[in-house]
Amino acid sequence: MNHSTHLILPSLLASDWSKIDVEVKRAANAGAQWLHLDVMDGNFVDNISFGPQMVQVVRKCTDMYLDVHLMIHRPDHYLERFIKTGVQNITIHVEANYDTSVAETLKRIRAAGLHCGLALHPDTPFEAALPYVRDIDLLLVMTVVPGFGGQPFMEKETMPKLAAARDYRDAHGLSFHLEVDGGIATATAPIAKQHGANLYVCGTSAFGAPDMNQSMRDLAASVA
Repeated sequence: MNHSTHLILPSLLASDWSKIDVEVKRAANAGAQWLHLDVMDGNFVDNISFGPQMVQVVRKCTDMYLDVHLMIHRPDHYLERFIKTGVQNITIHVEANYDTSVAETLKRIRAAGLHCGLALHPDTPFEAALPYVRDIDLLLVMTVVPGFGGQPFMEKETMPKLAAARDYRDAHGLSFHLEVDGGIATATAPIAKQHGANLYVCGTSAFGAPDMNQSMRDLAASVA
């Protein structure tokens, strides 16, 4: 898949974890091709979600592409546990603490045969990603402060950065995806698209909608 393909990614954070197999199938039935999994450690972000064991459970429920977002410190320390779950993409944060380094961790993800992503906090400039842009498959621009769902979309703080990433990528012949996560709905997804996004993580607006199938159709239409 190239970066001209636009996909809506339901975020498992907003699903009903008491029936995770049903929720995963609900996302697939609604047309999702990728599923987004937010891993939070209560340290890098002020919330705790789930870890490798939960990711493994989700893997058993589906063959869907699993996009894991590690909002944790020392992702290099925990990396092998997530690689073993059988996911397709692992995204790490440039701002996290590392025993080794961002570059070394990206290399390890790639060496395991997985796609690798780099995430930027809303406060982090695109320049922080520059040393790594030739080594990634995906750049995730957080459009809310990471840690909790249901926050409003931070347009002024994040869209110029997204556009800068797109312009740099295109000017240098690179091909990484541009993903946005946070406050993405039918009103905000087109704004992100205009600034270069092609992957749209939707939590509340997907799993939290009264009719997920209709919501997913509406979200896809908004970026078509």
